[in-house]
Amino acid sequence: MNNTDVKTEERLNDMTHEEVIQHLEKTVRPEEGVIPSYVMGDPKIHDIEHKKLFTKTWLFLAHESEIPENGDFVTRDLASYSIILTKGNKDGIIRGFYNMCTHRGMKLCRADKGNKGQFTCPYHGFTFQNNGDLVGVPLQKDIYDGKLDFAGMGLHSVRIDSYRGMIFGTWNEDPEPLTEFLGDFKWYLDLALGRTEMEVVGPPQKYVINAHWKIGADNFISDSYHTMVTHGSIARLGMVPSSKYSKKGYQVHTRNGHGFNLGVPNPDFAFPEELIPEYKRNLNEEQFDLLSNIKNMIGTIFPNLSILVSHTEIKGKLISNTSVRLWRPISVDKMEVITWFFVEKNASDDWKERSRESFILTFSPSGIFEQDDTEVFTDITEMASGYIPYAKNFNYNYTMGMHREPVQDFPGPGVVYDDKFTEANARAFYRHWLDFIRK
Repeated sequence: MNNTDVKTEERLNDMTHEEVIQHLEKTVRPEEGVIPSYVMGDPKIHDIEHKKLFTKTWLFLAHESEIPENGDFVTRDLASYSIILTKGNKDGIIRGFYNMCTHRGMKLCRADKGNKGQFTCPYHGFTFQNNGDLVGVPLQKDIYDGKLDFAGMGLHSVRIDSYRGMIFGTWNEDPEPLTEFLGDFKWYLDLALGRTEMEVVGPPQKYVINAHWKIGADNFISDSYHTMVTHGSIARLGMVPSSKYSKKGYQVHTRNGHGFNLGVPNPDFAFPEELIPEYKRNLNEEQFDLLSNIKNMIGTIFPNLSILVSHTEIKGKLISNTSVRLWRPISVDKMEVITWFFVEKNASDDWKERSRESFILTFSPSGIFEQDDTEVFTDITEMASGYIPYAKNFNYNYTMGMHREPVQDFPGPGVVYDDKFTEANARAFYRHWLDFIRK
């Protein structure tokens, strides 16, 4: 399990992209529980991921509650390219545009968020309506003789779509429809973000760590096993349950590499009780029964959006907190972690504040879990970097739970295991990752 018979005299850096992909096909073997460590630390893999994966698939951008009013906008990253998401000041339609003036390529908007009906380039003053149309050029009648092609110089549009208020974008001109991309995972996404109308509180929290992006996505999609060791100090304080209790629940994956971990049972209902009628309207009976019994939900939408619903005791009562986070790759060994905190829009102000406290205590950048995980992610990246992990065929073991069979009586769709201590989701994630790289 530690080595393969693949020859490694040639460095990946000396190979063409096609040769690297052929090498990946030989060494990445999820069906055997074998993932080579070099996929977390080699710059050539990072380059291929950018070209073959991140510019082709759907990526999360924002939530509709971040731009509620006509004219509102945010600037976001889409596969390392800046885009503007804006809500039309006249028609209320949400659109996406490449954040580049079509005259000389200057970044058009340098603010993170705001409200504008028009965007004016700081270089030459070309002005664009927030529907993308070019509407103003200084001295255009004189210097262009009034013949400038306004219609052909609109902003470059970005394909976007949304589900349950979650806005995704892609550079792919012919992508799989978003609803099909999410597929059966929508059943579980509804539990996390569709149980009632949700809203983002405050701007997303951002920080940069020296770690590879897949380590975070991997951790959230499949790794409940680390909790009692990595977060051992928290366990000793009684803030997380015993390992026997932590493994209780379900692990499920669906098509396209998405996966969730559902912890059960829950000792108390941790959501706003006054919203139970809303939950019952938005969820079917089986979904509501599962929500009522859940102690946590942790998962990943392929490739790099993770979702977390967790419970913490605040002022003597168990309170849930909901967040999503993007593992945005900057380089092979550096990523930006962007976290959005959500609350039920119709919850009381008191409950919202308790939920915020629950989030800050646990999974905010200063949270007790976050500090532990960051240390692990950076050390794994360091150990995966350089020539030796590749040359010596140092592999990771992903065989946990391979002896288990999926259950057939779970109410939700997908491939479901009745134990959270398995790596089935990770194996499915890397199968889909490899399939994407091959395309």
